[in-house]
Amino acid sequence: MRPLRVCQLITTLGIGGAERGLYELVTRMDRQRFEVEVFALRDGPMSGRLAAAGIAVIVLGVRGKWDLMKLPRLARLLRDGHFDLLHTHLFHADLAGRPAAKAAGVPHLVHTVWTAEGRFRPWQFIYARLMKQSCDRVICVSQSVRDHHARKSGLPDDAYIVIPWGVDVEKFRRDEASRRRTRDQWQLADDDVLLAFVGRLEFYKGVETLLAALGLLASSGRGVRAVIAGDGPRRQAVEEFVRHGPGGSLVRVLGMVEDVPAVLSAADVYVMPSLWEGWPLALGEAMSASLPAIGSDVPGIRDLIIPEQTGLLVERRDAGALAGAIGRLADDGPTRARFGAAGRRRIVEQFTIEQTVAAHERLYDDVAGHRREE
Repeated sequence: MRPLRVCQLITTLGIGGAERGLYELVTRMDRQRFEVEVFALRDGPMSGRLAAAGIAVIVLGVRGKWDLMKLPRLARLLRDGHFDLLHTHLFHADLAGRPAAKAAGVPHLVHTVWTAEGRFRPWQFIYARLMKQSCDRVICVSQSVRDHHARKSGLPDDAYIVIPWGVDVEKFRRDEASRRRTRDQWQLADDDVLLAFVGRLEFYKGVETLLAALGLLASSGRGVRAVIAGDGPRRQAVEEFVRHGPGGSLVRVLGMVEDVPAVLSAADVYVMPSLWEGWPLALGEAMSASLPAIGSDVPGIRDLIIPEQTGLLVERRDAGALAGAIGRLADDGPTRARFGAAGRRRIVEQFTIEQTVAAHERLYDDVAGHRREE
């Protein structure tokens, strides 16, 4: 029986959750059973990482949403690759991939929905409904993403499969030596409670709500130390807060960070005030590091945080509620420890990357396994 030929097509090879998830998936799949190549509409830092891991990567260099000149090349590459299955990630890759797969004669296609989109994007759901016959299965990274997509698209239940994303739980295990080293570098005392945010500094990540909550705490005389790791369009607002905002002197801006486990080991509380998510990888990593979590009560986040067991949920955009939750955990060490331990157990039992990869391999076999016969 020959290996199954799988092409993974993604919109971009940046450093977002979908791109990082794709990397973990393709580099961990059984290479005796699956031959995997990655195509991308646009390039990014993940391209080099994939190549270094021995994964074939082709970047189409699409310049914009209407760069239709690249579609014939995509179809030609799919045809020449003799793929059994195309797996598309993110909307624009799916938009390009479905007609290209049909033109190339690729017999099977699956698509992953990575987020419960909070912006007004009705065309995405209309496209899914109109093109439902071209997709063997829509993969959703959490149950709430599946519920959101089904409600918007009207697709039947059997169109979907939920495969929760997962974390390399050993990579993000809390490291006490790293904690001491990093906190010494940041000149933190043993009893200083450190809040951490790790992620893209985008509007939908709720960065402004976090800054407002930190300002409220400082104005009430309960300033909390925090580190913000990441980059993006809202970085200027973060740096302005650090320079001039109430409590800004207690906030350290790290920019892009390679050693995320060290940041998480140094922290005491993790916060994710996003306006929407899918399966928030950064939150899963923080919970793997035994951090109690505070998050917005939105799809994706509520799939991971169990209120009063692994963390706290607050209404999105509610800076006062977020400040109250941060203050509560900052003042309560035993609760932090209890939430953190329960959170790690939840990830270890239900959301490991090994479980995610195995579920994808089973799906590929179920959808296209008969093609492997000689």
